[in-house]
Amino acid sequence: MIGRLQHHLWVVAALLCLATSAHAQTRSLTVDDIVSTEAFGRASIAPNDAWAIYEKRGPYDTAPRFDLGPRSQWAITDLWLLDLRRAGAAPERLLPGEEPGLLRGPWSPSGDRLLVQRLRGDRLEFGVVDVADRTVRWTGLAPEMPTAGAQAEWASDDRLVLLTRPDGSLPWLLAYYGGSQTETGAAWRRTAEGRRPARTVVDTRAGVAAPETAGAGQALVLIDLTSGVRRTLARGQIRDFAVSPDGTRVALLSGDGPTAVRPEVIVQMAVPDRQRLRILNLQGEGETAPSIELDVAPHLLRWSPESEALLVWARRDGQRWEEGGLMRIGRDGAAVEISRGDLAVRPAATEIDTLRGVQADWMGATPVLYSRPVGGDRFDWYALAPGRPVRNLTGDLTGAPSRLAAVSGDTLYYFADSALWASDATGRRRLTPIGQPVSEIMIGDIEKPFRLRVNDAPRRDWATALGAEGEVLVVNGAGERRRVGPARVSPEARVLAASAGAAIALDHTQMVETLSLIHSDGARALDQVNAGLATVALAGTEPLDHVDAFGRPTRSWLFLPKGVSPSAVRGIVVEVYPGSVDTGAWAGPLALTYGLRASVLAGGGYAVISPSMPNDREGSDSIDFYVRSVDAAVDAALAAHPDLPGDRIAIAGHSFGGTVALAMAGGTARYRSYISWAGTSEMFSKWGEFAPVTRILTEGGHMMRNQQGWVETGQGGMTGPPWTALSGYAARSPYLAADRITAPVLLITADKDFVPMSQSELMFSALYRLGGTARLVTYWGEEHSLWSPANIRDVYAQIFDWLERTLADPSPVSPPQTTVAPRPGPTPRTRPQP
Repeated sequence: MIGRLQHHLWVVAALLCLATSAHAQTRSLTVDDIVSTEAFGRASIAPNDAWAIYEKRGPYDTAPRFDLGPRSQWAITDLWLLDLRRAGAAPERLLPGEEPGLLRGPWSPSGDRLLVQRLRGDRLEFGVVDVADRTVRWTGLAPEMPTAGAQAEWASDDRLVLLTRPDGSLPWLLAYYGGSQTETGAAWRRTAEGRRPARTVVDTRAGVAAPETAGAGQALVLIDLTSGVRRTLARGQIRDFAVSPDGTRVALLSGDGPTAVRPEVIVQMAVPDRQRLRILNLQGEGETAPSIELDVAPHLLRWSPESEALLVWARRDGQRWEEGGLMRIGRDGAAVEISRGDLAVRPAATEIDTLRGVQADWMGATPVLYSRPVGGDRFDWYALAPGRPVRNLTGDLTGAPSRLAAVSGDTLYYFADSALWASDATGRRRLTPIGQPVSEIMIGDIEKPFRLRVNDAPRRDWATALGAEGEVLVVNGAGERRRVGPARVSPEARVLAASAGAAIALDHTQMVETLSLIHSDGARALDQVNAGLATVALAGTEPLDHVDAFGRPTRSWLFLPKGVSPSAVRGIVVEVYPGSVDTGAWAGPLALTYGLRASVLAGGGYAVISPSMPNDREGSDSIDFYVRSVDAAVDAALAAHPDLPGDRIAIAGHSFGGTVALAMAGGTARYRSYISWAGTSEMFSKWGEFAPVTRILTEGGHMMRNQQGWVETGQGGMTGPPWTALSGYAARSPYLAADRITAPVLLITADKDFVPMSQSELMFSALYRLGGTARLVTYWGEEHSLWSPANIRDVYAQIFDWLERTLADPSPVSPPQTTVAPRPGPTPRTRPQP
């Protein structure tokens, strides 16, 4: 038996090795490579451990359309089924009679059925698959894609609750990328025809902006798969729902009118409307509302184990979120605020919004809350038993867990200090032995809303873990450990799915990814993508240890083209983004496809530096900080490799990195060339200009809170609107310091970007007026990142051409004028007109 298991492991290793040829046969990564990659998506294992399912995407540039943003790849995604009951079974297409365009949903409780979605043209549709015979029932119902809550939940094995769009249209998250073109074209045609007006209207009053036409509402639908009966449970602006564990109730959150912007401070991702709670009876027609009217925060809608009550965070209308409280809502509507003493639920200076919320759960009938003492920084889990003192469950652990791994009855399970722990009313116990460290298996799902990531711990008495050697373990509440198969997961691999009986892991060798099954029968490779790119060698990376701009130890990273000596690289590109550093860690094929990627630049023959620019203290938003941070990383690279061309360095950045690149262009003469992609050049107009898409698509509002919030309380850091901080806005606007820019600047923008293309146009106009050197590249039908393969190819062609022209120019970069007046008063270079 041992020999056979070792053979399985050898097969997995051999498959990975086959993906890499000898060093002499390798070649560098090209742009054509990144737009032709295949990829695996999400995977899951049925609750009965009989089946596994995974998503597999065809070559990126074979998609029929690219106006759905990152989800354009859905049209070429297929579902593959694996029968775990048959040893050695090969994966098969789940629905061989269907074309690609299939996405997996949740399993039924028994594992006999699977909810799926099908994308066909401008239509997304729910379907239910009977897995054993691989038949599907298409429902004709169009899914909604909520950003904060549930899309679908099983009430039982034959009853399914779905959030749908009654008009059949695409959800906002898809329409955002392509819908504005359609609507704009229709408006232009109406104007050309002259028979109907083509206009939009938006009003504002008392801090509320409202478009003339409200967004399409949703419908919550219950389907009985046995009888075929469908029942619409609710209609309206449905934000979230949660089915009770016993399947008899559903808690429903619906929008009830917009909330006004606060005059003293704006939150970038503020909750846009009041949210009302109702509890619907799935066994009849009745519904219950809380005994007091509450505005319920997103992200927390957790039923107690016995389905007797809900946990929510709520406030009264007009209150701030921090003035609200943790509420117990009984199934009869009785609302009781739970005493939490002096505990705060958010870090200092942050608020509940559409991306961040309160974390809480139940330990039997006792609420537990992830919180911190007022004035403290450390978060722990606290038990809030009625009539008893608040009890810290995790305070004596070195590192408190930020999430729960599982809940079962009156017991919580969580990972901390390299161990699995259980807490209940009697105290805490360690479930894994001392000296045998374990870590939680974290399953990533980019489509899962925040609530389902942090406030939806599985209801079971066991958890999956990784051992110190990469072994997959199942640990139960009694502390019993069982190894799932003999294989080990490599440090670079990702576990896509894990159950009590199996795990699916994804590993890679350079560009080739291999999907493997770890099972009691052994370990074996299931599938592979990008085998045709086996000869591609990604750039090598090495750490650059140095001190940061504040004198603290830090680490930047250097990417070097494979097989190219430092003296032979074409130049150095420093890719800037404060608060983030690219280590070269593999993030999958799609991550290489969009945005500005160091591996692609290195594939073009350039050394790339990703500088550490920690933005965790006062002063980390100044031009001086940016320059000193980049200088420190560049100096470290040149010290490690003196043959690198220190006189041929370009600064490049995307998004806020593009803003920083423009700021540096006016703040130092050291670097020869600059690239700003989707950067902000002028804070005044960035604060007030509408996001282009929402000018015509009113369903998503006009994103004014997002735009203004980014400038005031987000990365812009202005702390208030323009009329309260004129000098600050001017100092943070590179456009107003354009006369200090002496190096060439490449500006890249797109017509649908929420960083409006006027930001690049302003800077280009200034450099034109000053007689500077610049190029403006505008992409049409694109947004903050590019998704069309043709445009991706072109943007890198533009970048490489720009680098070749500006870094190869032997003329030195002109030093800045020493007589320029202090900012924000720029000195014009052009003569005044008579």
